[in-house]
Amino acid sequence: MKRRIATCIAGLLSLMAYATPVLSPQGIIVNPIPTDLEVQTWVDRDPQGFGNSVYYFGDKIKIFTRVNQNAYVYLFNINADGQIDLILPNAYNPNNYLRAGETYSFPETGARYEFTISGPAGVDQVLAVASRSPLSLVQIADIKSGQMRLQGASNLARALSIVVTPLPERDWVSDVVRYSVQPRLSSNPQPPVATPRPPIFFITPMPGYWVVWEDREDTEYRVAYRGGDVEQIFSYYHRDLMSKGWVRVNFKSKGGKKNQTYEAEYRRGGDRLEVSVSPRGGEMVVKLEWGR
Repeated sequence: MKRRIATCIAGLLSLMAYATPVLSPQGIIVNPIPTDLEVQTWVDRDPQGFGNSVYYFGDKIKIFTRVNQNAYVYLFNINADGQIDLILPNAYNPNNYLRAGETYSFPETGARYEFTISGPAGVDQVLAVASRSPLSLVQIADIKSGQMRLQGASNLARALSIVVTPLPERDWVSDVVRYSVQPRLSSNPQPPVATPRPPIFFITPMPGYWVVWEDREDTEYRVAYRGGDVEQIFSYYHRDLMSKGWVRVNFKSKGGKKNQTYEAEYRRGGDRLEVSVSPRGGEMVVKLEWGR
C-alpha cells in the first residue's frame, strides 16, 4: 500500500511540474503559474502601455518589447478581424533571443521592412510570449516566408498552448498591448459630436490566477478569479497602476479574514480610478471604475 501511494504522489508531482495555459476571453494565452520572468510590449504612440492609442489607415507603427531575464521572445500582431502577422522572429530578423533589460524595437533602426496600418477598423493587439527555451512554431508559421499557417486569436492561443505546455512551470510568460485602428477622417468638416471616454483597455488579468469571467465597459472593468488572496491580488493591480502614473489617494480595508475587502482611490491628472477587491462565494472579484 505504501508503495502504491508513493507512486501516485510521484505521478501527481510530475503533472504539477507543467503549467497548463489559460485562454482569456480575448483569445490571449496566460500562464496560470506566477513567474519571475517578465515581458513587456508596447507601441510607439503608447509608451506606458495604457492601451488607448489610435492609429489611422496608412500610418506607420513601431512595436517595442523588453524582458527582465534573457529569453526567447515571440511577437504576433492580431488584427480586429483575426488576421495574424508574425513580428518576431521574421525573415529579416530571425534572432529572437533578447537580453535582459534591453529595449528592442520592430522595425529596428535601419530595417529593410516597415509595418503599415491597414483595415479593418477596430481594436488590434500585439501578443508577446517569452520563454527560457526556444519554442517550435512549425505548426503556426513559416518564419522564412513570414506566412502564418493559421488565423484567428483563439486558434493562435490554442496552438501556442500546445507548444508551451511541456515547458517547466514558470519558464514562460505572456503580455499583450491593444491599440485602436480607425479610418482617416473625411476632409469635409463634420459637426462636433460628443466623444465617449476611452475604454480601459490597458487592464489585463492577473497571471497565475484562473479567470472565471471578465467584463469590460467604457469606464468600468470587472474580473472574477477562482479563489485567491485579496492582498496579493490588490497588490498586483496597485503596482500596475503606480507604474502607469496613478497615485493612490485613499485606501480602506473592511471585514474579517474570510470576507476582507480592499477599496482604494487613485488619481492621475484630472482622472479618478476606484479599485475594489472582494470575495463573493468562491470567487475573488476585482472592479475598476474610471471617472473624472
